[in-house]
Amino acid sequence: MKNKQYGFTIPAYNPDENLLTIVKSILAQSDNMIFIIDDGSNPKSEPIFRALEQDFDSENIVFIRHAVNLGKGAALKTIFNHILTSYPSIEGVVTLDSDGQHSIQDCLRVLKELEENENAFILGHRTFSKDIPLKSYVGNHISKFIYKILLGKNFKDTQTGLRGLSKSFMKECLTIKSNRFEFETEQLAISVQKNLNIIEIPIETIYIEDNKASSFRPLVDSFKIYFVLFRYGLSSIITAIVDFIVFMISLSLGSNVLVANILARTVSIGVQFTLLDKYVFHTKTKILNFVFFATYVYIMGVISAMTQISTVAYFDISVISAKILIEGLLFFVNFAVLRLYIFTKK
Repeated sequence: MKNKQYGFTIPAYNPDENLLTIVKSILAQSDNMIFIIDDGSNPKSEPIFRALEQDFDSENIVFIRHAVNLGKGAALKTIFNHILTSYPSIEGVVTLDSDGQHSIQDCLRVLKELEENENAFILGHRTFSKDIPLKSYVGNHISKFIYKILLGKNFKDTQTGLRGLSKSFMKECLTIKSNRFEFETEQLAISVQKNLNIIEIPIETIYIEDNKASSFRPLVDSFKIYFVLFRYGLSSIITAIVDFIVFMISLSLGSNVLVANILARTVSIGVQFTLLDKYVFHTKTKILNFVFFATYVYIMGVISAMTQISTVAYFDISVISAKILIEGLLFFVNFAVLRLYIFTKK
């Protein structure tokens, strides 16, 4: 008898018979519980769910329903909450899709990795060749590029639905506001913020009928996913606007470039810290972080101002042009330093 219990979670929206095959295979090869949620599927899927309830008479299956379609993220949160409140002995779960895109062998490998690394976040990554559906190939490569820039993490597969989560990370995921496919994007971002041990293992790449069964909407869902990612850079853009306005006002009142930059930083520092702390990095040690943050901002403000002065003198361009150029170049440098050293959660 195993000391610790784990589970499989399967959100299902308008599933086909692949769902029955998945459940049958898991029951045959594992004694862990299976949590299935019908996310408001249409009546055509009712025979599938009836078969789950009638044909699989097993205490290891828990079936939940949403009255209406709320999205994959909402479905996963419903399952996580049900497990955390009703099955406290379960230490973690493996999430998989209902369309048969994940082999049972790979699901069991993710489970084994989770059992051996209890607090890790396990991701099954596929090999993206040119033979896969275009929407998956393009979407994954764009997401990888954006994550690399904004979060400094090079994920091999940003769209994988085969994941292993610990109990503590399941709790963390309940606070995610997104309810559809962008939920999984937020999940990746939070795993980086929390400095989780992220383990990626290779899995088989399976696409059934060009991924026709997937309810992922390329245009709408991709826009939502990328909006979630860009939100982490939005705070810096807002701060830059505030900084620029104060800078312009200071110059118009007769201040020199150095003084104008210091005044702009003084006003914008509170705005930026609040945005970063509340909406981006979610740091708890606010007092100490603010001291480091303020020190860094003022140092970078002086460096930026001196560089602007030199740029104006050497290249004979306007102060405004120099301001935009230098601040633009420092944008990604500042983001990386703040994420890695100021707002760290180590």
